[in-house]
Amino acid sequence: MHKKLPILALALAFLCAAAQAQPPKKRKLVKPGPKAKEELVKREPRTKEDILKTVDRPVPKDGLLARILSAITIDTPNGPIIPFPVVDSSKDLGPSFGIMPVIAIRDRKTNDIKSVIVPSANYNQNLRTTLTYRHYIFPDEKRYFILRASRSERVERELMSYYYTPNVFSSDFRFSLEAKHWVTGKPSFYGLGINSKRGDKANYSLQMTGEEIILDVPLIKNLFLNFNHSFFAKRIGPGPVDNGQVKELFPEFYPAAAEAHNFHTNRFSLVYDDTDHPFLPKIGTYASASVLYSNKALGSDYEYRTYSFQAKNYYNYKEEGRFVTAVHYLLQFQKGDTLPFFAMPQLGESTGMRMAGDGRFTDRGKFVFTIEERITLSKTPFYKFISETEIAPFLDVGTVFSKVSGFRARDLKYGPGISARLVIRPQLVATVDLAYGSEGTNAIIRIGYPF
Repeated sequence: MHKKLPILALALAFLCAAAQAQPPKKRKLVKPGPKAKEELVKREPRTKEDILKTVDRPVPKDGLLARILSAITIDTPNGPIIPFPVVDSSKDLGPSFGIMPVIAIRDRKTNDIKSVIVPSANYNQNLRTTLTYRHYIFPDEKRYFILRASRSERVERELMSYYYTPNVFSSDFRFSLEAKHWVTGKPSFYGLGINSKRGDKANYSLQMTGEEIILDVPLIKNLFLNFNHSFFAKRIGPGPVDNGQVKELFPEFYPAAAEAHNFHTNRFSLVYDDTDHPFLPKIGTYASASVLYSNKALGSDYEYRTYSFQAKNYYNYKEEGRFVTAVHYLLQFQKGDTLPFFAMPQLGESTGMRMAGDGRFTDRGKFVFTIEERITLSKTPFYKFISETEIAPFLDVGTVFSKVSGFRARDLKYGPGISARLVIRPQLVATVDLAYGSEGTNAIIRIGYPF
């Protein structure tokens, strides 16, 4: 079996830090004085604020991770530059390799990181050379800008801008706006249903151009009404992989998917959210129930509804912040017109099943359950930039179905694996996922938590 493994300097740093971790030495037992006794009976943190204080406690700056990063870091007057070599292998596109320098730009007055620039150049046998520019801007601890541009020699293109704020005009309204033109050659189509065959894999490119606006309106404490508006023109075309295209392997699905269609959708959700951070949660619960509707009268080419029920919970073991159990549930199904396959619910590496390629399972509904144990290995306030290293064993469980009554437990797919991560404050996580299951092995490098 050809085993696919990513080789990334980040992962090496994680493993080295874990290997060097030593248990604390036993202290000689002495009779405690009044102050020591007070410390011994001090209560464990009980509130979210207490837990976060524990999570944020300072650590020495001369740890192994700090020494490794210092050895490869280039200091400049504006901030550090860390040149990471990147080698990974995609189940969809095969191996790729390149260089990805992480450039931190700090505020000279406060010495805090105000933005991060992450350009990259990599080569893949199907996409050939790809150049990417990413710019993450942090006006403060909560607001967040992303600018991204990318171009491959074959097929792939991207222009994207994104903005998020949790306090619109000093209120509790949360708002995000995204505009993008995106062409990706990564996904594949295998046919409909959970029993589709790996041997029927057909590559294609998906093109999307449009915008999305999300607004969270607070109702009562931790309860929000979420409104999501989007308008995208979408279609498929030939993909970069030459050993099978949708037009050849699934001619009955190709005409509807290859024609450009407008998708104007509006979604209303009731959301409960008491998590401590919108992107890097360590404690709390996020739960939502939503309905998305698309009407021809409003400019869409299809009439349909999508119903979704989702819950995410983050539990701190002993309320210490080092061990975080993260659990995700999702049930989603569509009613109305039959859509092109790329607009139907999918189960794959970016949609709940990391052992499989993108688009591996497609149907009108899906169920996903994921559990991770996020273990903080070390915390190193390196330039106030990379602050935590984390390892997370996980289990993905999921299936797709044509109707909710057709859900069968025997159709569930299982994908265990392990992740290694760098938590980049205030907003980012760099992740390496290794997953295994009935679809074989898969390796994923991504920005952000899976949920």
